[in-house]
Amino acid sequence: MIKHTYDMGVVGNCAFLALIGTDTAVRWLCWPRFDSSFVFGPLLDEQKGGEFSIKPASQEFTSAQRYLTNTNVLSTEITTAEGSYRVTDFAPRFMQYERYYKPLMLIRKVEPLRGAPRVRVACRPVGQYGEQELTRRRSSNHIAFLGLEEEIRLTTNIPLTYVLDEEDFVLNETKYLVLTYGAPLEAALESTAERFLKSTETYWRNWVKSTSITNFHQSAVIRSALALKIHQYEDTGAIIAASTTSLPEAPGSTRNWDYRYCWMRDTYYTLTAFNNIGHFEEIERYFQYIANISTKVVGKYQPLYGIGGQATLTETELPLAGYQGNQPVRIGNDAYTHIQNDVYGQVLVALLPLYVDCRFRDPERSAPLSLVEECLRLIEATMDQPDAGLWEFRHIAQKHCYTYLFHWAGSHAGRQVARQHGNTELEALATRLLH
Repeated sequence: MIKHTYDMGVVGNCAFLALIGTDTAVRWLCWPRFDSSFVFGPLLDEQKGGEFSIKPASQEFTSAQRYLTNTNVLSTEITTAEGSYRVTDFAPRFMQYERYYKPLMLIRKVEPLRGAPRVRVACRPVGQYGEQELTRRRSSNHIAFLGLEEEIRLTTNIPLTYVLDEEDFVLNETKYLVLTYGAPLEAALESTAERFLKSTETYWRNWVKSTSITNFHQSAVIRSALALKIHQYEDTGAIIAASTTSLPEAPGSTRNWDYRYCWMRDTYYTLTAFNNIGHFEEIERYFQYIANISTKVVGKYQPLYGIGGQATLTETELPLAGYQGNQPVRIGNDAYTHIQNDVYGQVLVALLPLYVDCRFRDPERSAPLSLVEECLRLIEATMDQPDAGLWEFRHIAQKHCYTYLFHWAGSHAGRQVARQHGNTELEALATRLLH
């Protein structure tokens, strides 16, 4: 069997993610949230998915794609018979005014490298998963795309006529394209783009320096950590299972699901990975997300929630071609209705450091024990209840070893918390569940 790979790079800033093809085309970008409609989605439908690309005029070209070292900044180099050029893509992220600046902004820097390459820029965002064409309004130095809740704006120093007509031109100097959703760029284009690029590179490299990663496959671990980081929706603390929807588990399987939501199980493994490399900011943000959900829980935790804590994630099918023709294309995920009882143990184990690790001691902020007790009570109530299990069977309920493993792990974590805080009643409950 030939291993399938996705020839794309990913950029993001913990507010949005974009997948960039080796031909410079934005294959996937959802705005304003991870789980919003795509504004560029040719990954799932070449005809309805819109386009944002900086392709060579020639059909014959080669490309090479790489990340700038220890960053989430992506470089794509295109070579044709006429010359070569580089496209640098990034989502700005850096500290500003004592908080993270992470706008809904994709910046694309286009540099000639050799010869006189001819390029063609296309920018046609869409709405409502490809069902809505946006109207264009031309201004002095930008193009506004109207029809969504907020304006999408492309600010560029490329002649707007070439962009609107999708006409190729000679690239003989550095060009910039700044695409925004909502608040536009209201500053000098070139100098601001360069400052944002430098600041973003510096942020990511400092983030990597602050990790604790050994030499064992170090480059791969760093790259994985960088990718995982931008899958946290920092506004609420939710961590999504994937940035896309409806990529098939296997060709023709029809198991094409929407993974742009926060699974308790997947998040446990992601937070464990961050914990193992000495990063804890993510777990603190996730705690706020879980604390908000816990106040709305009635009887059980769901296996997954929306990134804003939404409980209802109704699954629907869309009239899209699908990735390489694989249908159906789905949004929403009916797994929210499943009973998956391993979630309580995973919540407890994931949040354990906040309760027992001395590095989290803060007199002004504390994690409430009520959350721990609630999860232990739910473990007790579901101890003998069949569930859908790790594999999320849609029409089968049975007892799963994996679920019992996390009943035990969660109870063990709960007992550690109880002992740390001197709560004998909570300790007795956890001990009883362990036996």
